[in-house]
Amino acid sequence: MPIWPHLKEIAFSSRDNARTPFQWDASPNAGFTTGTPWIKVNPNYKAINEAAEEKDPNSCLNYFRKLTKLRRDNLDLVYGKYTLLDKDNPHVYAYTRELNRKKMLVMLNFSSKTAPVNTKYKSVSANRLLDNYTTEARSNNVEATLRPYEAVIYQLP
Repeated sequence: MPIWPHLKEIAFSSRDNARTPFQWDASPNAGFTTGTPWIKVNPNYKAINEAAEEKDPNSCLNYFRKLTKLRRDNLDLVYGKYTLLDKDNPHVYAYTRELNRKKMLVMLNFSSKTAPVNTKYKSVSANRLLDNYTTEARSNNVEATLRPYEAVIYQLP
């Protein structure tokens, strides 16, 4: 009897099936190792890697950094009173966070289509702190619609 009688089941349920070596750069083996990795490197490593993300100001990596900094600098986003808005909207998750007379509005469109948002803040002039679109910059008026997969955070007056 083999030492690992259930090796086939272990291999099937292993997390290695969903992983590839981390793609650091466009060098051989994506900069993960100078040896031979036990898991094949994803063929897209020359275009998608940490070094390329670092250089692109609009990359997912740099967006995540902006979002993390915004959250760290605005404790109302963490500890503020949460109020759900437009709760019956199947495509949009919208809410406010309020702490020490400071209020933030977060609106997220989880669909591939433009989606209306129903909040009492429509057309209010607010400070747009973060938006995941790089084109067609929004004004500081809170919009009544969100573009596909748009995420926007406003500081309300």
